[in-house]
Amino acid sequence: MGGYFPMFFLLALVFTAWLAFERVKSSKQDDERVRAFWQRENDANNTRRKNLDTITYIKVPNWITIDSLSSSLPSDDAELNRCSSILETLMSQRILNLTGMTATDIKMEYGPANLAKLDEYDQNFTLFAQTIYAYGERLHTLGFDHEAMRVLRFGIDSLSDISGNYKLLATLYIKSGQQEKIAELKETAEKLNSLLKNSIIKYLDELYPSKTNVSNEMN
Repeated sequence: MGGYFPMFFLLALVFTAWLAFERVKSSKQDDERVRAFWQRENDANNTRRKNLDTITYIKVPNWITIDSLSSSLPSDDAELNRCSSILETLMSQRILNLTGMTATDIKMEYGPANLAKLDEYDQNFTLFAQTIYAYGERLHTLGFDHEAMRVLRFGIDSLSDISGNYKLLATLYIKSGQQEKIAELKETAEKLNSLLKNSIIKYLDELYPSKTNVSNEMN
């Protein structure tokens, strides 16, 4: 018993010292992160304005409107008309996908003077992506799966990160016997700069496992 308490106190002292060290280390790391953040923010605020006319924007094609997509579509469907009207309006707007980029990232890339305009272009992309999915979903509901696949594919090719867009198109590919095209969806999903990227890829893998995944599971 006599040796127990000294050993206990020794361990307590060691633990206390370790804890104090870890706190100091964590504090220093936090300070370094804060300094790095403000240094980057300062650099971003001093970035020269980039010419936004040189950027490649997403262009909404004429074929996507209700009048051009198919002559068989009902002209009195409110949801189809709503989506078509929004997309037609967006044809004359600049659409830029800035998903995953912070305000600091955007300033570093394009200059702080362009931030307001780029925010507008990014909001146009959000509206575009949401409308494409709603449009494809409505087309599917009405039984126009071919048209739905065409619209949804355009959304994915534009790097929309709306998971429903991927899920519905993958389901339609399977329904139409084109499940091999799900591999193309995975390739596109790999390019996403979004927090939803991994969950989308996981869903597609579960729906249609790649040959590599199947081989790994068998081994």
